[in-house]
Amino acid sequence: MKTGIWLCFVVIAHAQIQDVSGSKIKAHVKFLSSDLLEGRGVGTRGGELAAEYIASQFAVAGARPAGEGGTYFQRVPLMGVTTQADSTLLASANGESVSFDWQKEFVGASHRQVTNEKFEADVIFVGHGIVAPEEKWNDFKDVDVRGKIIVLFTNEPQPGNPEVFKGKTLTYYGRWTYKYEQAVRMGALGAIIIHTTPTAGYG
Repeated sequence: MKTGIWLCFVVIAHAQIQDVSGSKIKAHVKFLSSDLLEGRGVGTRGGELAAEYIASQFAVAGARPAGEGGTYFQRVPLMGVTTQADSTLLASANGESVSFDWQKEFVGASHRQVTNEKFEADVIFVGHGIVAPEEKWNDFKDVDVRGKIIVLFTNEPQPGNPEVFKGKTLTYYGRWTYKYEQAVRMGALGAIIIHTTPTAGYG
C-alpha cells in the first residue's frame, strides 16, 4: 500500500509538470490573492490558510514533506512590531514647532524591536532620495546625512519626461522600499516620505 501511494504521487507530479498552463497558475494566484485570505499576513488566520493551501498543492504534486513531524511546515520564532496610536512626530525650527497627528497627518514604523523608540535629529531635504548612476542622478551629492533624518518626495523626478526614469513608468527608484534602503545605505537615522497627489500619482 505504501509503495502504491508513493508511485501514485510520482505519476501525478510527472503529469502536472507536463501540464503547466497559465490558466492553472492563474487559478492558484486568484485564490491566494482573494479577500478571503485577508492579506495573508504572517501569524494571521489568512496566512495560515494560505500556508495550508500551498501545502495541499505540494501533496497533490507528490512533493515529499521535509518539515517537522512529517509535515510541510517548520516553526520559527517571530517578533512583531506595531506602532502605537499615541506615537508622535514633532518638528521645530527657529523657536517654533508643529506636531502631526498619527494616522491623520503621518504614519510611521520602526523595526528595531524595542518597546519605546525615541529619537531626535536634524532634518535634511534630499529631493526624491535617489542615487541612479545610469540616469546621472544623485540627490545625495555633497550631502552628509549620517545620523540625520532625511525628508524626500515619493516617486521619481520628472515623471512626464520619457527620457528620465522611463517617464511615467514607475521604476524601483520610485518605490518606498528603495528610499528606505537608500537611507540606510547613506547612514541616515530615519526617512520621512512626503506624499502628495502630484508626486505619488494617487491621492
